[in-house]
Amino acid sequence: MARYLLALLLLASSHAYADDDDTPNLPPSPLSTEIELGYQSLSGNSDSQSLNTRLGLTYVKNQFRHSGEAKYLLVNKDGEEDKRKGSLELQSDMKINERAYLLGNANYVDDRYGPYFIDFTLATGMGYQLFRRETVLMEVEAGPGYRHQEPNLDEIDSDDIIVPDTVDELIIRASTKVTWKPVKNMELDLRLTGIAGNSNSTLESEINLTSSVTEHIAIKISSSQKYNSWVPDGLKKRDSTMTVNLLFKI
Repeated sequence: MARYLLALLLLASSHAYADDDDTPNLPPSPLSTEIELGYQSLSGNSDSQSLNTRLGLTYVKNQFRHSGEAKYLLVNKDGEEDKRKGSLELQSDMKINERAYLLGNANYVDDRYGPYFIDFTLATGMGYQLFRRETVLMEVEAGPGYRHQEPNLDEIDSDDIIVPDTVDELIIRASTKVTWKPVKNMELDLRLTGIAGNSNSTLESEINLTSSVTEHIAIKISSSQKYNSWVPDGLKKRDSTMTVNLLFKI
């Protein structure tokens, strides 16, 4: 697997430099695409393999901005599947002035080994750009929404966070996004998303550090944590994940 990743890296690198030499100066495309791939294999007292991928699309034209992100995570331990999780998030923004915008957000999570097999939220609201500088961008969002969750009853175990009830409720969603570019080839992204509802409230944080290798290739380190306001006795309220990926920008 490592040889395949290296081959992809070299191929994309040569293609990137070829584009720099041969492509005439054209206006930037309204569509940008990011593809991430990460793989890890550990052996010793226990064997484990993990694969995570991400596809991100952003389309910006006039006063509209549309974005989509799909993620997939698969973990095997000692020859058995330990985690399988897929997610899809879509958001559309419409600017109403230089800093404010209206938004619609949909988020779907399919988690084979989590407390909820299906977790779907649909929210609307307003966003505002608090800072908009050449190296720093900060946006805040808030608004009402709806949440539907189906419990993963097949995974009831002493170590699982289980609320064995289907959830259909109104929620309040709030989000903060910060992008900082301290130097030309490095970017730090922070995102905080809070969802408040009668059944449970969650706060999820994601930090991404991206270091560019070429114009179209980067190494990305991501750390995400999710905090639940309620869990059964004896379990931790916080869950965390860390990944290291190759990022290809198209």
